Amino acid sequence: MMVRSTARFSCLVLVAPLGIKLRGRDERDIADMHGIERAEYLRLAWAEPAKGEADYTALPDTELAAIVRGREAFALYGWKPYMHNPRLKRWLHRIDRPTLLLWGAQDGIVTPSYGDGLRQEIPDTRIDIIPAVGHFPHWEQPEEFVQRLSAFVDGRNA
Repeated sequence: MMVRSTARFSCLVLVAPLGIKLRGRDERDIADMHGIERAEYLRLAWAEPAKGEADYTALPDTELAAIVRGREAFALYGWKPYMHNPRLKRWLHRIDRPTLLLWGAQDGIVTPSYGDGLRQEIPDTRIDIIPAVGHFPHWEQPEEFVQRLSAFVDGRNA
């Protein structure tokens, strides 16, 4: 949305985002979440993989259906090209609002180095890396996540 117009925004916060291709055509920027075993996914996505475990047998059918629909949409919209929009990178310079990229230091899905590459594409952007966190800082360390998010937003609105 912000590459179209930033008029209604004061700042932007993105959490371990993806969406652009940084490296060569045959080099992977984003882990292939469809092609790896569940244990490997948990190892890449979580600083503490046990936090990502779920007992699907204990979930109600409505939650299972929601998970399946989410995965179906993920495969449909994120498969080809894999997890990026080939045209997005050339428009990122239009984001003219202060931007924070929040990242987990142990994110193996979309690594902090990808975040640094993204930071270089968006003007007035800084990256804040949270230690001992994987791809889901809002779940792994919610208090730290909120503190960093609030500090950025409050600092911009002061």
